[in-house]
Amino acid sequence: MSIRNKNSKAERIFDYTNITIMIVLLGVFLYPILNVLAMSFSESNSILRGEVSFYPKGFTTTGYADVFSNSHIWRSYFNTFYVAILGCIASVTMNCMAAYPMAFGKFRGKKLYVFMIVFTMWFGGGLIPTYLVVSKLGLANTHAALILTALCAPYYIIILRTFFMSIPYSLIESVKLDGANDLQCLVHIVLPLSKAAIATIALWVVVGHWNNFLSPLMYLNDRGLYTLQVVLHDIVIQASGAMYEIADSAQNGDGTLTIPQQVQNAVIVVSMIPMLVIYPFVQKYFVKGVMLGSVKG
Repeated sequence: MSIRNKNSKAERIFDYTNITIMIVLLGVFLYPILNVLAMSFSESNSILRGEVSFYPKGFTTTGYADVFSNSHIWRSYFNTFYVAILGCIASVTMNCMAAYPMAFGKFRGKKLYVFMIVFTMWFGGGLIPTYLVVSKLGLANTHAALILTALCAPYYIIILRTFFMSIPYSLIESVKLDGANDLQCLVHIVLPLSKAAIATIALWVVVGHWNNFLSPLMYLNDRGLYTLQVVLHDIVIQASGAMYEIADSAQNGDGTLTIPQQVQNAVIVVSMIPMLVIYPFVQKYFVKGVMLGSVKG
């Protein structure tokens, strides 16, 4: 005999209200994305007249042709991938090495070590002092400045430490009795059992580097080193066609070249594609890592 889940009237009202709110929020979140996508495939006159909503008007692929044929945009793509991938590997490595002693270390001064890490969550060095340090070290106008300034994050370390503590300490002790050191325990025991947490942190780091705008704007002066977000800002906000040699530009009354809006929106769409492609593959680890990190303590 099947058992039916009979919800009360109040529960059904609550469910319907939640569904309605979620549908409304889905529309609110999706409309800007669909609008940008539609404008990227629309002709300039239709965009200027405000006729484009969530479907293209006067379908054209001119915007994407200009984007994919522009060497400056491809170079910024490569720079962003380079910083994101190298920064992710370095950041995950350093965060794991910092979290391991917090979870399994038994040494004098452990409380001070933990306090020094947590302290940086409350008080930062400040924007100007950080810039001065980067400049004095000779890292200005290099991609290393973007990677090193985001190398370790206290929040990521605490998430990893919380996840590591879910691993039985007896397992670490047994491996050490067989002659393994802490580095071997970390590499061969802890990291393979922490794939969900590592995938979560890796996703956060990659997205952080991909969306980072302030650091490249501060530390980079050479246009050839610009990351995608800086180029995206110049194209969308300043809309200067001469700046990045975009051919399909319109001339204003003052003689300056402005980038057509379908090109601007095409750049936005192209900048979103990598994150949209990556996220489905790490979604299961992302959800699992966040949930486990929130309940273990």
